[in-house]
Amino acid sequence: MKKIIKYIPLLFSIIQYTTGCSKQDFLDVKPNSSIVIPNTVSDLRGMLDYTTVFTNSPGLGEIATDNYYLLFPDWQALSFTERSSHTWEADLYGNLRQVNDWNIPWQQILYCNIVLEQLDKNPPRNTDLAEWQNIRGSALFCRAWAYAALLQHFAPAFDSTTMGTDLGVPLRTNTDVHQYLQRASLQAGYDQVFRDLTEAVPLLGKTAPAVAKNRPSCPAAYALLARTCLFTRQFQRAAGYADSCLGLYNVLIDYNSISASAVTPFDRSNAESIYFCQALNDYSILFASSATVLADTTLYRSYATNDLRRSLFFRTISSSSIGYKRGYGGTVLAFTGLATDEVLLIRAEAQARLGNTAAAMNDLNTLLVKRWKTGTYTPLSAISPADALAKILAERRKELPWRGLRWLDLKRFNKEGYNITLTRNLNGQSYSLAPNSPRYVFAIPSDEIALSGITQNQR
Repeated sequence: MKKIIKYIPLLFSIIQYTTGCSKQDFLDVKPNSSIVIPNTVSDLRGMLDYTTVFTNSPGLGEIATDNYYLLFPDWQALSFTERSSHTWEADLYGNLRQVNDWNIPWQQILYCNIVLEQLDKNPPRNTDLAEWQNIRGSALFCRAWAYAALLQHFAPAFDSTTMGTDLGVPLRTNTDVHQYLQRASLQAGYDQVFRDLTEAVPLLGKTAPAVAKNRPSCPAAYALLARTCLFTRQFQRAAGYADSCLGLYNVLIDYNSISASAVTPFDRSNAESIYFCQALNDYSILFASSATVLADTTLYRSYATNDLRRSLFFRTISSSSIGYKRGYGGTVLAFTGLATDEVLLIRAEAQARLGNTAAAMNDLNTLLVKRWKTGTYTPLSAISPADALAKILAERRKELPWRGLRWLDLKRFNKEGYNITLTRNLNGQSYSLAPNSPRYVFAIPSDEIALSGITQNQR
């Protein structure tokens, strides 16, 4: 970490790099010539291991979901952005200048591009070829991760009929701050994600790390490919990539082995975790330790008595209030990484959508038998692909709350015609978010718009 610190001035001297960087006064600034640019394999690995940057993902989507509710006095006590996101306002940021939901993914992209450029300038020696390749694969994975996060929060839900004209985000694959970029299409954005991940797969280790979960692996790349294919409705590919991931790593935790009374049931290195990431710590709503963030009652009541997720995911705050426990990240922040349970559900959903009912239900039952009290689970069956899909989506809802996925699911489900309307009631006032509302796409921070001139999202 000490090596990283001396690079921070360099990184932040070009932090406005995110998109256009068209202001001439900024471009005229000369970097300090004494700054040492990282170029050794060890240095570049250190950059990617800088967890302050690489283990964070946007939190606005989770705040805007129906996973929880707030009482009016507790809502009033929140920051402007939290209150506005909770009630889906047009103005999300007020006077806030630094919006990390936008900035952190761009900082990740900057680090990755520095690493990739330095690797190109410093070809590997025979003695460090394997590490050189792994670092390159890791940088490609992390860049894909960051672009996927930006597209999922600051671009509309994927639609194959409009993907060529829907606006995504600017695509920067180098560190040239003089290069002016506008927003690329949604299709171009996802093409970049797939391109980076496809290149990363053969470069990464075949085994998911047992402890250093922040380091990408081949199973993680396959898992992110499967997730991205699911969100872009490429179900055959989603099933294939999920299958490739599970072929390398398919560990499921038997929830009977986890203490229901534990404040932190799962630790950061839990066996199901494939890649560690968590929501930004900018928002108090996303702290599992909060006594004011209350689990959605309909969701909580959907768990059967013998379903162990009921006691492992939730905690009693009072006689009438239920909150969330710490999740798969082992911290108070929401886990947004990749894990075996999600990949199994991706494969199950993809199989159901492809008409493979038996395979879909086999995956679902493989998961659920590990979630119920021993000897109490009766395997589910389905009479049709549609029936299988309904059951799988119901269990996806129960398996993956507070994981940074519900917002993305709501976007894609409404594109498919599910017509889910979200509602809030605060102090006698009702707020609602209509299906396919433009407010499912978060505004780009105003300082970014002013600097680069890129097109703002409608809200």
